[in-house]
Amino acid sequence: MGGGRQLGRPASHVIGWVRRQRRWPYAVAAALLLTALLIPAATRSTRPAEAGGPRPWFDASIPVESRIAKLLARMSLGEKVQLLYGVEPPVGSGPAGYVPGIPRLGVPSLVLSDGPVGLRDSLRAATRRPATALPATVSLAASFDPALANAYGQTLGREARARGVHVLYGPAMNIVRVPVGGRNFEYFSEDPYLTGALATSYIHGVQSQQVATQIKHYGLNSQEIDRHTASSKVDERTMREIYLPPWQTAVQQGNAWSVMCGNNPVNGVYACENRKLLADLLETEWGFDGVVGSDYAATHSAVGSVQAGLDQSFSWQDWGAFYRDLPQLVRDGTVSETTIDARVRRVLRLMFRIGLFVPARELPVIDRAVHGALARRTAQEGTVLLRNDAKLLPLKAVGSIAVVGPYATKAHPGGGGSSSVVPFRTVSPVQGIAARAGEGVTVTSHDGTDIAEAAAKARAADVAVVVVGDSAREGTDRADMDLPGRQDALISAIAAVNPKTVVVLQTGAPVTMPWLAEVPTLVETWYPGQEGGTALAAVLFGDADPSGRLPVTFPTEAAQSPSMGAPRYPAGPNGYDYTEGLDVGYRGFDNRGLTPLFPFGHGLSYTTFRYSGLTLTPVASSGVRRNVRVAFTVANTGSRTGVAVPQIYVGFPHVAEEPPRQLKAFDRLTLAPGAARTVTLTLSQHAFEYWADGGWRTAPGDYLISVGASSRDLPLARAVVLR
Repeated sequence: MGGGRQLGRPASHVIGWVRRQRRWPYAVAAALLLTALLIPAATRSTRPAEAGGPRPWFDASIPVESRIAKLLARMSLGEKVQLLYGVEPPVGSGPAGYVPGIPRLGVPSLVLSDGPVGLRDSLRAATRRPATALPATVSLAASFDPALANAYGQTLGREARARGVHVLYGPAMNIVRVPVGGRNFEYFSEDPYLTGALATSYIHGVQSQQVATQIKHYGLNSQEIDRHTASSKVDERTMREIYLPPWQTAVQQGNAWSVMCGNNPVNGVYACENRKLLADLLETEWGFDGVVGSDYAATHSAVGSVQAGLDQSFSWQDWGAFYRDLPQLVRDGTVSETTIDARVRRVLRLMFRIGLFVPARELPVIDRAVHGALARRTAQEGTVLLRNDAKLLPLKAVGSIAVVGPYATKAHPGGGGSSSVVPFRTVSPVQGIAARAGEGVTVTSHDGTDIAEAAAKARAADVAVVVVGDSAREGTDRADMDLPGRQDALISAIAAVNPKTVVVLQTGAPVTMPWLAEVPTLVETWYPGQEGGTALAAVLFGDADPSGRLPVTFPTEAAQSPSMGAPRYPAGPNGYDYTEGLDVGYRGFDNRGLTPLFPFGHGLSYTTFRYSGLTLTPVASSGVRRNVRVAFTVANTGSRTGVAVPQIYVGFPHVAEEPPRQLKAFDRLTLAPGAARTVTLTLSQHAFEYWADGGWRTAPGDYLISVGASSRDLPLARAVVLR
């Protein structure tokens, strides 16, 4: 009858099969039974009837690896392979990814969802449910706040569990290489240390809710144009020092439970069948024992992928393409069943980690107020005050405010593509400002489509707030760094009629600023999530200190970036050639003596800080390896409470041929007026290593340790000698 093969198929396929059986009384009962079996396990309130005995993998007294072995031994080849690829989700369900379970053995289905900045639980717009729309990941990175990243992750994890999602596609953690990258808003930073530190905290937050993160897109998916075909051509040293460290940190310190390999080839081999990336680095060198899943349509072969280390394959164009052929490949001897077992073992291990073989727990309820407050806090902490020359901010004694621009009257929570979220609610800038200003302040608005009308509104107000932005998305890069449309002209027109003009950028990445000399006050809020208007008002009125710092360098124009220019970007005939080497972001600007519009790490406060008392103390750790303890004092020299973000950079001896300085540690502290605090941070041996001759090396000589408020504002510097 073929009935056994129907188990694990999408519900629509099963029901269709049942209807064709022509024994309707039995068919109806069968349909109900089979449909129930196909419901994702997280939505069922009961566990399989048998626990222990014939199903020892449910016995919690047995070590997990033994339970996995016992379960694996009971599975047929077809059942094993069934766990290795996604199928079309059941009709009426919401997940982006779905792997059917094995009812015969009590193995539940696995539900996977988009969601690096908020749960996007469906590929179908009609069935997509709202969720908390958090600020873009670049905004989170601008906070330089690992504790916030953990809370951000916990929020995502709770909402995922509430919706029956087991695996969250995120965080997206590729290095920001070019300023026009279409998904830069989804990534953390141009710096590998900052990216790794915040991604690790995010991962811990999500997985504390027993939801797996699937960190993406491993490994060098730094641009969107031709991402399915253009190879990232990179040398070993650049890969090891710039692009791979965040992934290693996320695996070894973050303990990420799954990894998504990207669409692009790396050095000519597709990432999802790249043995060096998957088997050699991820599994063998870094000790990763979780699941590797493909990006959608990123699998190009069955044999090459499964042998290189791809565990699960996903594609919406042809569900099960390549991997559904694995049983035949085993039977004809092309792939060994031992290889299949290794892949399945990892999938089962993931299921145990997220608690799918324990009695069902009550699902959490989404607390919209609490999660909304976290979204607001993240937007506030990520807001960067780039310029405040006239001390216009924080606003005070203001009688009227004109809020103008294309994003003045409508919320702009996030970018487009797989990270887009249907928010529970939104607050536009004018709504947030009007609510905070109160009845005594007149707030007017204009969308800026008629520049003359908008200018008239601005002229009549005490203060003009111009809210402009872009709309980056997955699948394409920006054509340039310019603000779209006539937004530059709008800013100039408003600044010409009102000297008290605040420009608010809601962008996913740097933009050109031909009007910068005309504007005294400039704020970057990125894509601020659903509570963006409320967060913006809190910063403008001084209820919150603008504590964000730039996680990316702002060039004067795209061409200034060392990564721009064919075949670096755009790609040449052989793909993207990473010939800029280590000169990525601020490293390249420093190494080449370039002056950016705003440097990495820059951000102003409503108060001022003084750095003093730098001391360096080498500390022996094990054998000849050494750490260096760095201590210094930060004092608030202003009249307001504010947030300082001290940053520690390391300069290498010339023999290492490294860029002039590299971020190796940072902190975040809130100080009352007149308060001072001594900060003590330890740099590990790895902070002084570079890649050479196939391994990590420490060059003997002087290492310059610099401390300050940004990569270009480093008032403290001392050398430490390492031998």
